[in-house]
Amino acid sequence: MTSRRNFLKNVGSGAAVAGAAGAGIIAAPSVAKAQQSYKFRLNHFAGETSMFYTLTILPFAERIKKLSGGRIEFQPFPGGVLSPPLEAYKTVEDGIADAGQMTPLYIVNRDPVNTFYGGHVGGMPPEMMMHWLYKGGGQELLAEHRRATMKLHSIPLSIGPNEIWHSHVPIRTSADLKGLKFRTAGAWAQILNEYFGGAATTVSGSEIYTMLERKGVDVIEWSSPAENIKMGFQNAAPYIIMPAPHTNCFLFELIMPVAKWDALPDDVKYMIETAARASTPETLFAWTIEDMKAMKEMRKSKAEIITPDPSLAVELREAGRKWAMKKAEEQTAKGDPWMKKVTDSYYAFYDDWAENAVYRAVD
Repeated sequence: MTSRRNFLKNVGSGAAVAGAAGAGIIAAPSVAKAQQSYKFRLNHFAGETSMFYTLTILPFAERIKKLSGGRIEFQPFPGGVLSPPLEAYKTVEDGIADAGQMTPLYIVNRDPVNTFYGGHVGGMPPEMMMHWLYKGGGQELLAEHRRATMKLHSIPLSIGPNEIWHSHVPIRTSADLKGLKFRTAGAWAQILNEYFGGAATTVSGSEIYTMLERKGVDVIEWSSPAENIKMGFQNAAPYIIMPAPHTNCFLFELIMPVAKWDALPDDVKYMIETAARASTPETLFAWTIEDMKAMKEMRKSKAEIITPDPSLAVELREAGRKWAMKKAEEQTAKGDPWMKKVTDSYYAFYDDWAENAVYRAVD
């Protein structure tokens, strides 16, 4: 019997290439080749009602289709259709999907480099992050790393603002984190345990509300106000902690196996890159507007909003840097240069911004 995995891999495997002349298009003249169309099955990690899905991948899919005059189509599959949400990268690596849009947050345990792209603890806010990506070398480093370590091509595709916490206990200082059962992921899970005495656990989004409501955990992070209010977290715990400095922004990336990407014509690559670059700030704009609307509703809920003491942000920022430097040393000792290379780039830009962008009224 054919397994579900093999079925998905074999049916429509690879980019579907078709032209006006059907299968003969490959041997047709260059004018006909220019009319080839490309269709990619694109895997995602979030459900189809989530803003992670509706505000990040759907606008991109529409934009690239229009930009290419219908020649290039990405068919999104919500999380859980082609793979479990936390195995989204593997689905692309295994060829089950032609492409994927993922957050590196969920593969920090696989490689600590991913912390800088998945939302580093005490790290860059959105505007600084976009400057580092597009003008500071961050995008090139990500692409090089993916090719060298995962045989994937990577393009930044969408960025979101900082997250908030929902808690059964008030959290104002780092001392309040000790002993807390905390649903989280990525580097923050490790830093929480190692530096603040917490007890982190990682589960997919669909399980979080029940865990929080039944007090299986003391506190959770998932996303920003607009996404969290849709999940109803303000009704499952009595406190909302914001801002939560563990994640000041989060990035998504478009990934595709190197062999598939390299085989595409240059004009197709350019259109995909252009659509992705246009989608990244547009996602942030749309997400922020939705967050502002959600904040009005959250203030009407029974949950108390707590603003942590500024010392919490300072201590998390220091812990995030210390953790990254430690990981860079460990990886270098193993013969892996990537963590040090990205850490050096990230913090060099961070410090330069902090020192020399002070004339601007920005976060």
